[in-house]
Parts: sequence; structure tokens; C-alpha cells
Amino acid sequence: MKYGTFRKVNFTIELTHMYGHYMIRAMYRGKEIKVMTTDSEAYDFLNDDSDKEKHQDARRHCYNKITDEYDRLYR
Repeated sequence: MKYGTFRKVNFTIELTHMYGHYMIRAMYRGKEIKVMTTDSEAYDFLNDDSDKEKHQDARRHCYNKITDEYDRLYR
């Protein structure tokens, strides 16, 4: 499990039992959000800041997945 933050939203990303699928979890606007992604770079570069651009893209990807899922469920 890896931890990240983007725009003051804390989240985790972890491997699932399905090959190439990752679960992103966060509390966003008081709601628990769980959403799947298949973006392996988001998992690989979340805690690896050796490549600053990919690290930022990984954090942004997770944040966007969280906000999109929130909008899908609650708007």
C-alpha cells in the first residue's frame, strides 16, 4: 500500500488480486471513495520522486479518479 496527497486530499493505492488493477481509497468531502485504476505508473511513481513529472502525474491521476468517482456517485 502506498500513500499520497494531492490538493489536501489524502489517499492510498494498493494492489488488488486482479493483475494490473489497483484500488485507490480516500475520504473526499466526508465520503469514503473507492475506485479502481489500471494505470500502473500511478502505483509505481506515487512514492518515487526521482522523476518529478511522473511523480506529479501519478498524484494528479489518483486525485482525478477520486473526484470523478465522487461526482459519479453524489452529483
